[in-house]
Order: sequence, then structure tokens, then C-alpha cells
Amino acid sequence: MNPALSIIIPAYNEEKTIERTVRQFAGLKTPREVIVSDTASTDQTVAIAKQCADKVILLQPGKKPGVSPGRNDGVVVAQGTYFVFIDSDTFIPDPNDFFARALARFANDPKLVGLSAQIKIRNNVATMSDKMVSFLMNAWFFLLNKAFGIGIASGKFIMVKADAFRKTGGFDERLTTAEDVDLFRKLTRQGRTRIAWDLAVYHEGRRFHHFGAWTTLYRWMRNGISYWLFKRSSDTWEPVR
Repeated sequence: MNPALSIIIPAYNEEKTIERTVRQFAGLKTPREVIVSDTASTDQTVAIAKQCADKVILLQPGKKPGVSPGRNDGVVVAQGTYFVFIDSDTFIPDPNDFFARALARFANDPKLVGLSAQIKIRNNVATMSDKMVSFLMNAWFFLLNKAFGIGIASGKFIMVKADAFRKTGGFDERLTTAEDVDLFRKLTRQGRTRIAWDLAVYHEGRRFHHFGAWTTLYRWMRNGISYWLFKRSSDTWEPVR
């Protein structure tokens, strides 16, 4: 029997975080598979992932490394009814409660095709600026999806019906940023997208702390404007490890 969830984790040089990220789902009662999709790592990411993930795949020949190719490659081997895309540093405190609530939302709303959650930085490393910027971004995402029907979400956590995802053609591998926004925009052609305000996932805030929270927000807004106006990225999110 196919799993309910295919949890797809694109990874690039994530030897410090990948095991913790994968193993958080070890006690998840919902049938699931955890897929690590490596995008040309040069460290021990692949070796570590093979010890804890259900499936580990390597970047398909001829593809340029990137988060979108990694996610799309993961889908090729995924068998779940729902695809869950998370980053290599995404942490969900109580996966059983979290996914029970998420699955209930899909069950209670047949038109729902894509779901995300509040994206927060881990409390032990979050600064006041981190919390303010995260709140602004979460509130903006929630409002656009709920009030205006405009699909937008963060790739830190995206849950989507598998059949709906396949109809979109997947993540646009030409985009170096805003690929997550583009996916949710395409999903709205098939049904509803929502941000679940009662659900939250956490991350390390590596980019926030490297560039600064407000600079990160500015770059996100600049990339978003470039995507909405010209359907292209204005710059590239360089890896921060």
C-alpha cells in the first residue's frame, strides 16, 4: 500500500542537519516515506542520509544543482497521496499532531490542494527582529491566500495533493528564487491554497542571521516583485551553511 505522505527533502551540503531532520519523522504514525534528494553535495550528506532516510536520490544527469531540481527529482520516486516539501533545517515539534491537523484540513475541504503553515525561527536562536519579520511574512502569506485567493507560500513547508502537484508541472527549474510562490500560484488554478495559522514549523534562521532579518525581508520582497512583474528571479539565494 502506498504511503499517505511522501516527505521530500532537497539537500545540499547538509551533513550537520540532515540526520536530525529525517529522524524527526521516525515516530510518525501516519504512513510515510522520507526521501532525501541530494543536489550535488560535496560533504557527507549522502552517506548520512542513506543511514536514516527511506530513499536517497542523486541529481539527475544534465540538471543544474538547485532546490527546484531536487524537489522535482524527489517526486519522480514518491508514491504518497500527499507530497510534503521541507528544507533540510525544517523542524516540526510534534509531527503526529501536526500532520493529523494538516490531513484533517484536506479532508474537511475537498477544494484544498495546497497547504503551508507559519514559518518561524527556532526559539533558542530567534532574535526580536527575526520574530518581527517572520510575523510580517506569515501574516502577509495568510492574508493573500485566505482573503484574495493569491497562492503564496514558503518552501520551508509545503504540503500538496500529489495529483494536483503533477498537473502543475512541478517546480519551475528556471527560477532561482520564488519557485515556491510560483507553485502555489499554479495550484490556485485547481483549487484553494491556505496558510494554517494554527500550525507552525521552525528553522535555524541561517539566512536571517547571515544577512540580517530586515535585509532578508528586503531581498524576498525584491525577488517577489520581480517574479510577479516579469516571471523571473531578480537574484539568487546563495547557500548559507
